[in-house]
Amino acid sequence: MSRLSSFLTILALPIIAGCQANSEESGEIIYLPVEAVRISAQPGYQLTRSFTGVVLPAQRAEIAFEFSGTIENILVNEGDQVDVGELVAKLDTALLEIERRQLQAQLAESQADLRLTRANLLRQTSLESDGYASRQHRDELEAARDAVDARIRQLRAALDGNQVKQEKAHLYTPFAGVIGERFLEQGSAAAPGLPVLRVLETGRLEAHIGVPRELAGKLQPADEVSVIVGKELIGGKVLAVGAELKSRSHTVKVRIGLELEGALSGSLVQLQLPDRIGNTGFTIPLSALSASLRGLWRVYLLRPVGKDLFRVESRDLQLRYAGEREAFVEGGLHDGDLLVASGVHRVVPGQIVRIATERS
Repeated sequence: MSRLSSFLTILALPIIAGCQANSEESGEIIYLPVEAVRISAQPGYQLTRSFTGVVLPAQRAEIAFEFSGTIENILVNEGDQVDVGELVAKLDTALLEIERRQLQAQLAESQADLRLTRANLLRQTSLESDGYASRQHRDELEAARDAVDARIRQLRAALDGNQVKQEKAHLYTPFAGVIGERFLEQGSAAAPGLPVLRVLETGRLEAHIGVPRELAGKLQPADEVSVIVGKELIGGKVLAVGAELKSRSHTVKVRIGLELEGALSGSLVQLQLPDRIGNTGFTIPLSALSASLRGLWRVYLLRPVGKDLFRVESRDLQLRYAGEREAFVEGGLHDGDLLVASGVHRVVPGQIVRIATERS
């Protein structure tokens, strides 16, 4: 043995001797205290699922003129508040005014022709009774009178049409709201049906959200639901559940009335729906889990081996759902089992421990 080895052996002897003396003096084995939880079997679990949609006004309309013309003026801008029936745009009506005057002149001419025809018809009737005129000429005058009368009715209808056009050259809001978008400007040529302004109703907002068919089938109109707009959790009421499955998303559109004011149209919204999963298993603290192999998760059971003492055993389980504090697992456990609830990194299978606290 070398001098260095002999020196180290001599140096270590007092240390070993001291350790043995301490153990002999105490005469007590100290077991690791652990926190335990007693589990019970459950027929399933409930989780909260979120579905994203968009906030829209209850009513929105893209208003347009019914006939073509040049826009004389647009009286509102984007973001302006408007009342129901408020004038927001109008077309140049100069040509309509000219047409109206022409029709009025033609009507006056036809009315004069009618008066003359009626006067001639009266004279013709008088002459015919005295035997100085033929019946044929009276028939011709009656036909002329009827033709002039029909012409007058036609001109009056044309004047009514002109009046309607002049009224429809003015664009009014269909409901109270806010101007969402302005598509045309003053001087632009308006075509029939071409949108001029978009009006969004204020005061009533809806969320349009795509929901899987299975969950949508559980919703009914007037059901109370919870939604998140921005960071605010608010209540909502189901207005309607669609009857059509969207081809791309394979979801059903659900309309929800929002108890909210001031949200912008187009804002994202999340619908929170409870979903019950009917798999038998156990709800355990998330802190009782540790990662195992092949995608499984591990827990540590406590088996009694003596008074207030327990042996640690490991079980690999399938994790079905994990929340913020709890998880739902399947397999390898029984109703009433005790598990290590926290500090699982401090224990190993076969270790003897004692329970410091027990959760229910």
